[in-house]
Amino acid sequence: MMVNRLIFEGADDKHVVMNLLFNHKHEGNPLDERFAAKVKDGVDNLIDTLNEELKATDLGRLGVILDADTDLARQWARVTRVLDDHGCPYVPAAPSADGTIVETTDGKRIGVWVMPDNKSVGALEDFVGQLIADGDTLWPKAEADVNAIPTENRRFKATYLSKAQIHTWLAWQEEPGTKMGETFKKQYLDPNRPQATAFVNWIRRLLA
Repeated sequence: MMVNRLIFEGADDKHVVMNLLFNHKHEGNPLDERFAAKVKDGVDNLIDTLNEELKATDLGRLGVILDADTDLARQWARVTRVLDDHGCPYVPAAPSADGTIVETTDGKRIGVWVMPDNKSVGALEDFVGQLIADGDTLWPKAEADVNAIPTENRRFKATYLSKAQIHTWLAWQEEPGTKMGETFKKQYLDPNRPQATAFVNWIRRLLA
């Protein structure tokens, strides 16, 4: 039996994506039911084990989801080097804005989504920030309040700015401290925002 898989850097990535997919259907069933999910405990391990995932004899479709972090081109090169070594023809030089999909020589369909949007530096939290409803009065305040912290007083790394903003915003919700993966259930995020739709459409194309 062939299996469709999604692989993630971490648990937060998995929970956000799978809960987003739960809100969208494919052939009458929630999209999250069409995939088995694997957490790789970091981007290095995700890339180091990607060749192993590609060789799985039961693999039907594989979705690879990772953060651009501070260097989108470097992250893309690390992934595509494995795809090239595996014999994937026509791997693009840069990620497709709507999510990349390639096929291996043995007919496996591989998708790659680089958070947040395949074209910007950033991470899962930047993607989540794009799913906050227009008119939310707390989100711009959370951004502004975190940005106003003097650099010398910030206890988080510069690369964690969006993480600090999102978790500040989450702390001000009806249930402070809600995990990002639970935000759709509590209707804190909109699963039909344009960036969510773009991601879901990539998933649908991967299944085609």
